[in-house]
Amino acid sequence: MNVDTNTRDQTVQECAQHFTRLWNAPRFRARVITVRIVLSRLSRYTLLLLLCLLPVLLCQYCTAQQTETPGSQAHDSLAKAREDLRAAEAAHPGNTPEVASALSALVSLELDSRKADTETLELVKREMAVALAAAGPRSKPYVNALSDASEVYVALSRAAEGRPFAEQAFEIAQKEFPEAEEGINSADELAYVCIYLGDYPCSERADQTAIAQERKPGPDHDWDLSLTLSNYADLKRRMGDEAGAGAASEESLAVALRTRPDDPHIGVLENNLATHYTRSLDFSKAITHLNRASELLSRIYGPDSPPALEITSNLASLYSRTGQFPLAWKSYEAALQNQYETVDQISLTHSDFARSLASAGNLPRAIEEGLLAARMGRDSFVLQARTLPERQALAYDQVRAKGLDVALSVLARKPELPSADIYQEMVRSRALVADEMARRQKNLNANNDPEIARLLQDLNHARADLLAVEQAKPGKNGNAQAIVDGTNRMEKIERTLAERSVAIRNDERVASVRLEDVRRCLPAHSALVSYVSYYRVPVDKVDPARGTTPSYFAFVLHADSDRMRVFDLGEAKPINDLVLSLRASADSEAHSGGLGSIRNERAYRQSGDALRKSVWDPVRAEIADAKLAIVVPDGLLNLIPFAGLPDGKGYLVEHGPVIHTLSSERDLVPATGDEKKTGLMAIGSPKFDLADSTLPPARLRDSPVTCDEFRKLDFQPLPGAADEVNDIATTWRRWNRGQPSALLTGSDASRERFLDEAPRNRILHVATHAFLLDRSCGDSNPLLHAGLVFAGANRSREASILTAQQIASLDLNGVDWAVLSACNTGNGELLDGEGVLGLQRAFRVAGARTVIMTLWPVDDQVTGRFMHELYFERFALKASTADAVWRSARKLLLERRAAGKSTHPWYWAGFVGSGGWE
Repeated sequence: MNVDTNTRDQTVQECAQHFTRLWNAPRFRARVITVRIVLSRLSRYTLLLLLCLLPVLLCQYCTAQQTETPGSQAHDSLAKAREDLRAAEAAHPGNTPEVASALSALVSLELDSRKADTETLELVKREMAVALAAAGPRSKPYVNALSDASEVYVALSRAAEGRPFAEQAFEIAQKEFPEAEEGINSADELAYVCIYLGDYPCSERADQTAIAQERKPGPDHDWDLSLTLSNYADLKRRMGDEAGAGAASEESLAVALRTRPDDPHIGVLENNLATHYTRSLDFSKAITHLNRASELLSRIYGPDSPPALEITSNLASLYSRTGQFPLAWKSYEAALQNQYETVDQISLTHSDFARSLASAGNLPRAIEEGLLAARMGRDSFVLQARTLPERQALAYDQVRAKGLDVALSVLARKPELPSADIYQEMVRSRALVADEMARRQKNLNANNDPEIARLLQDLNHARADLLAVEQAKPGKNGNAQAIVDGTNRMEKIERTLAERSVAIRNDERVASVRLEDVRRCLPAHSALVSYVSYYRVPVDKVDPARGTTPSYFAFVLHADSDRMRVFDLGEAKPINDLVLSLRASADSEAHSGGLGSIRNERAYRQSGDALRKSVWDPVRAEIADAKLAIVVPDGLLNLIPFAGLPDGKGYLVEHGPVIHTLSSERDLVPATGDEKKTGLMAIGSPKFDLADSTLPPARLRDSPVTCDEFRKLDFQPLPGAADEVNDIATTWRRWNRGQPSALLTGSDASRERFLDEAPRNRILHVATHAFLLDRSCGDSNPLLHAGLVFAGANRSREASILTAQQIASLDLNGVDWAVLSACNTGNGELLDGEGVLGLQRAFRVAGARTVIMTLWPVDDQVTGRFMHELYFERFALKASTADAVWRSARKLLLERRAAGKSTHPWYWAGFVGSGGWE
C-alpha cells in the first residue's frame, strides 16, 4: 500500500480538526502523570494526535516509503498546534472560546514534549485571560487554563507560584462540576503541585478525590483511573508505603493495558512500575519494564528527548544498585543533559549521582556532586519559599536533595579530606524556613501599609479559629474537613502577606554567609561546636537497597586560628535513646514530689554520663583552651542542657568552658537595621478565672498534653510567679534607673496587655503556664500547637491564649531578651534542619535577639530563685547572657548541695539561653 504526501497531510489535518472539535469535551482534557525520577506529564492532546497519526506512520514504516526520524511526530505536532492557533485567531479574533482552546492545546503540547519555557508562560497567561473573558470565572475553560498555568510554573521550577492556580481550579471545579472531567483534572493538578512541594497530605486528598470519581462508571474513567493510580503510586512511595506504591502501580498498568493496550503513554506507566521493582530489589522485572518504557518513549519522542532522558535516570539508579558503576555514571551524565528538567529534579539527579560515586569509592567526585546538589536544592528552596505559607515551606524543605548527606558520609569515612566547603554548605542550609519567616515578618512589620495591618489581623483570627476547630470535640462526622478548610483559609492569607513581603524585601543574606564570616564573628578565646544530624549513606560499598542510617557529626571551629576539626559521632539511635532516658529521669523528678530523688538522680547520671561520652568527650580536647563554647545542636541534642551533663562527681557547669547555644551558625553574623529599645515588660501570675478560684496553686508550670486534655484543662494559679516578676521589676529599676518598666499580674496579665506592651520593650519576661499539644490535634503547623496562657484562660480560651504562630507575627525587633519562665518553652516538634518548632523559634522569628527558655517542666518556687540570680548577674554584675545563665545555674547547684538537698539537674539545669551570647 502506498501513501502519498497529500494523503498523509490530509490525514494529519483531519486528525487535528477532529481533536479541536473534541477539545472542549471534558473527557479529552489533558491529564497529569507524576513520576519522581521519571516522566512528569503527558497530555490528551498528544495522545489523540499520535493515535490519529499512528496508522499513517505504521503504514509508511511497513512499506518503507518514508523514513521517520524518532521524535519528529512531537515536533510536527507542535508546529501544527501553532498553525491552529494562528488559524483560530484569524477566524475567531478576540477573547473567544476557539482561541482559548487553541492556546490550551499548544500549551499542553509544549508541556508534554517537556519543552516549556518563558514563551509557554506567556501563552498560558494569555490562555487564562482569554478563557476568563470568553467563558467566565466559574467555567470549565477557565478551570482548564488555571490547571495549565499551575503545571507551567512547575515545569519552570516555580511550583510555589503555580500552587495557587491549582488550588483555585480545584476549588471552582469541586463546587461547580465535581463529577465532570474538569473536576478530576483539577484534582490531578493539585496533587501534582503538592507532591512536588512535599505537601503529601494535600496530594493524598486530591488523588483520592480523583480516584473516587474515576472508579464510578463514566466515559474514559478507566483510562483516567490508570493515570491517577500512577500518580498515587508515586505519592505512596514518597510516604514510605512501598507495598501501597506497588499495588497502585500494578493496578495502573493493568487497567491501562486492558483499556488502551497500544497507547504510547503506556511507556510512562511501565517506567513507574519499574521504579517500584527497583526499590523492591526485583531488578530483573525492573529492567524488563524499563526497556519497554524506553522503547515506547524513544520511538515517540526520540532517544535524546527529555522523556527518554528521564528514563535514563532510572536506568542509572538500577546500574548503581547492582554495582555497574561505569554504566551508571554514563547514564547519570546523559540524564543531566536534559535542559528542560526542573531545578529540583536536576539537584536530585546530582544527589543520586553522588551516592553512586560514594558507593564506588570515587570520594572527591562524590563530595563535589553532593555539594552541587545541596546548593541547587537550597537555591531553589530559597526562591520558592518566599511565597509559601510556613507549613508548606516546612514540607517543601524536607524534600530537598540530600546531597549534603552524601558529602558528610564521605567525610565521616575519610576525615582527612577537605571539609571547609562541606561546613560552609551546612551553615547555609540550616534553619532556612526560620530564616525566611524572620525576614518576611521583619519586612512586613517595617511597612506601614494599612492593608498589611488588616491582613495580619485577619491572619491572627484565622489561626485562632483553626486552633478552636482542632480543639473542638469531634462531631458525628469528625472535624477533619473543617480543619482542612481552616488551614486553607489561614494559608491563603499567609501567602498574600508573603507576596507583599517579597515586593519590599531587600535583605537576602543566606547565600552570602561564608566560613570566614562565621569565624570572624566568634568572640575571642571561644570555639564553635556545630552538631549535624544527617542520614549516612554507604561509602565504598555496593548499595542495592539504597539504605540510610541516621547519624551525628560534629565540626569544631576556633576564633583564634584557621583550624577546623571534624568528628564522626556515630549512629543516632543510641545517642537519641540516651537523650530520651535522661529526659525521662528529669520528668520523674518533676512529678515525684521530692520522693525518690536519689534514685532519679542516679538514673539521670547513668544516662547523662554515657551521653557526655558520646557527644561531648570526642570534641572536649579540641576546645580545652576555650573560655566560651558556642554550641549549635541538631536533632534530639536540642533537648539536652549541656551544663547538666555529669562530669566526674559533679556536672559540666562546674568545669570547663561556659556553654551557650545557637539555633544556627548564621546567628553569629550580625543582622542589619536592628531597632534599639528600652524598658522591661514583666508579666506573670495571671488570674486564669477572672473571679475567685478554688483551684489549688500549681507547683509546675505545665507539661505536654493531648488535645482532649487541653480542652478539659483548668489552669491553676501560680503564686510564685507573682513574687518572681515583682522581684525582677525591683532588680530592673535599681540597676536601670530612668528606663521604663511594665509590671502586669492578676487580671492585668492578659493577652491584650502582652500584645500591646511586648513590642515596646527591650526585655520581655513571661511567667505563666505554657502549653505544648501533641499530634492528636492534627497535622497543621506545629507552631499552632504551642503557646502561652494569660488571664481568663479558664473562661475563654480563644481570648486568653497566644500560640507560637501568633507570637511569630509580632514585631519584636530590638528585643534583647525574651525570658520564657514556663514549662517546656524550649520544646516542640523536631524537624530535620530546622530544629525545634515551638515558642523559642517563634520569639526568634518575631525578632528577639536571645530567648531564655526551659527544656522541661519547672518548679514554681525554684524558677523564681533562678530568675533572681539571672537578672542580678545580668544587670548588677553586667555579665554577658552566656555567663549570666551559666553562673545562675551553677549557683543554684552549689546552694542545693551545701544545703543537703537533691542536686538532680531538674532543679537547676533546665534553663538555657539561645541566640545572642553577648
